[in-house]
Amino acid sequence: MARSKNSPAGSVVRGLAAGAIGTAVMTAGQMAYYKITGAQGSQTPAEVGKRVIEGVLHSSVPEEKMEPLNNAMHWGYGTSWGIAYGLAAGSRRPASDGSVAGGLAFGTAVWGASLIHLPAMGLSPPVWQMPPSSIAPDLGFHLLYGAAVGFAYSALS
Repeated sequence: MARSKNSPAGSVVRGLAAGAIGTAVMTAGQMAYYKITGAQGSQTPAEVGKRVIEGVLHSSVPEEKMEPLNNAMHWGYGTSWGIAYGLAAGSRRPASDGSVAGGLAFGTAVWGASLIHLPAMGLSPPVWQMPPSSIAPDLGFHLLYGAAVGFAYSALS
């Protein structure tokens, strides 16, 4: 028996692929922004990974491993959020194939999650203490990510 294109497994697979595509688009946008502005990329993903490795696995992370860890955490985080998008889009009645508009809302939700868990981990100040000059680009990156996830999910459906 063939699986429906809106099966949970199909939604997860499309969501993972869309999450990876969204992460690639977000990364390209970040790289362009950093090149144009001279700003530095965030090392927060590596700090999160380091805390997990040290706290859960009781292993230290040498400094020379921080950049690869940063990349792995960034890609893993963005790709895995695609699962949530896929399940949400695939479980709507009638089932949705995703959309850029839905992706923008999703990107905003992912950004909102970071505004909760990063301050809770002591890795960033609460949003009301952040300068607008740091909020705007970060929100923009997440909107770009969400739009790409929505578009990719729709294209893959």
